[in-house]
Amino acid sequence: MRLWRSFFEVFQFPLKVLLLGVIVYGIGNILINPAFSSIFVIKNDVIILIGELFNRLGSLIIVNSPILFLLRGVNRRVNAGTTIMAGFIGYLTFLVMTMLFASKSLPSTAFSPILGISFVTNNIPGFSGVNYPLQTGAIGMIIVILITRLSYKQSRNKSGYGFFAFLDKDIYAVIINIFYCALAGILVAILFTPFYEFIFRVITFISKDITNPMSLFTYGVTERLMTTFHLSNIIRTPFWFQANGGTWANSVGESIAGDVNIWTVSLAANQLQQSSGKFITPYYVLNIFAVPGLIWGIFSIYTDKFEKRRLMTFFIIATLVSVFTGVLYPLEILLFMLAPLLYLFHIVFTGGLFATFQALGYSLGFNYSGSSAVVASPGTLLELITYIKNPNLMDSIRWIVIVGVISGIVYFFFTRFYFLHLAVDLFNTGNTKRMTEGTLVAIGGTSNIKMINTSVGKLTIQLFDPTVVDANKLLSLGATRVTETKAGLSIHYGAASTIVGKSLKKSLRDTLRSE
Repeated sequence: MRLWRSFFEVFQFPLKVLLLGVIVYGIGNILINPAFSSIFVIKNDVIILIGELFNRLGSLIIVNSPILFLLRGVNRRVNAGTTIMAGFIGYLTFLVMTMLFASKSLPSTAFSPILGISFVTNNIPGFSGVNYPLQTGAIGMIIVILITRLSYKQSRNKSGYGFFAFLDKDIYAVIINIFYCALAGILVAILFTPFYEFIFRVITFISKDITNPMSLFTYGVTERLMTTFHLSNIIRTPFWFQANGGTWANSVGESIAGDVNIWTVSLAANQLQQSSGKFITPYYVLNIFAVPGLIWGIFSIYTDKFEKRRLMTFFIIATLVSVFTGVLYPLEILLFMLAPLLYLFHIVFTGGLFATFQALGYSLGFNYSGSSAVVASPGTLLELITYIKNPNLMDSIRWIVIVGVISGIVYFFFTRFYFLHLAVDLFNTGNTKRMTEGTLVAIGGTSNIKMINTSVGKLTIQLFDPTVVDANKLLSLGATRVTETKAGLSIHYGAASTIVGKSLKKSLRDTLRSE
């Protein structure tokens, strides 16, 4: 578990950058999206230009987010330039190999012009037309990180003699990393074919009956899982923009394919098809109600009043971002690394929302004229407001609010319940007792404790005598970092921090009673 918790420590910075990208994209989208023209109209050219710039910048950050995590994952305290350069070149090599060796029988949604990489030819058999790298998302990023770290470690053992004696260790690290990443790209291109075949079988299963609540449940779970690993385009595109999401013939006989396309075109033509929107509706509940409930559930876990006061502004901003632009992608990555069981609850609950709204027969779509399913931000408050004046949609909006309020309450209390009771020792393995007793030994016992504060990621203890602390003991118990701060000894136990802190407080109370 210490290794798993360390992922959160390592990837905090790129996660913050990704959140910034989501915010920037959201602001740009609000300023230039014509769907909001019924609420406000911006005619100032400077503001429109700023909106366009924000939209493009945010899109670039979101679309290329695996690279942010890659660069942080290969970064080292010493000689970071070598590993970053080797990692980036290795990733390019990896992508090119997947482009050349992936099965051409896979649907086009399995490929993407990542970083603008493409290969155009009509002269080589099997490669005619435009070829793009295979989408591997976060999985490819993790593979390249591991290979780069291995290559760097191996390069440090390079001998100054032999055939490659003229190469220094840094350039040798780059060369062997290119070689290993090329092999990995070929293997992934071959081994990913069954994975993609399975995903497309799931898509086919859902497409057979998109009115079945279980089909929508399957879509909801699969879509959120794939979004977490930066593969959302593979499942969103067929249902949002292609016939898998349904078809509709407009008044002139033109066939419109895809759930989002049908909603957008029929809304513009004043022929709104209320049967569309089934692949979007739960986003309104998640963004406006459920995620804010989770955010404030996390906030309620903090016990230090000064820290809560310091973080209040951030939590307010995070809530507003969720409501007005959506923040699911970075939030789900955070949950996946910090609180896997809470992440699993969220994924299953999301699938349940898709099934529930389909069973109720209510839907609310997404007015979207773009083509990228990766950066699209459906289910925001502003879009909901644009539909309030439509009497035909009032029942759907009413049910979204009802289900949303219930979901927000459930998310708030389950988040608290998770961090207070489920984050450690779910199967009664004795980990809580081991970590509590070990922590007490490492800090000098209950008699050395002045005050204990907890949060979702760390345990802070004010000690009478900080010099007796055994940091190595705390690290062996699963802490990813132990630091001395103004607030006290900061022990990073990840999601386990709250439960361990609660057990320490109980031990302290028991000691005081016995005296």
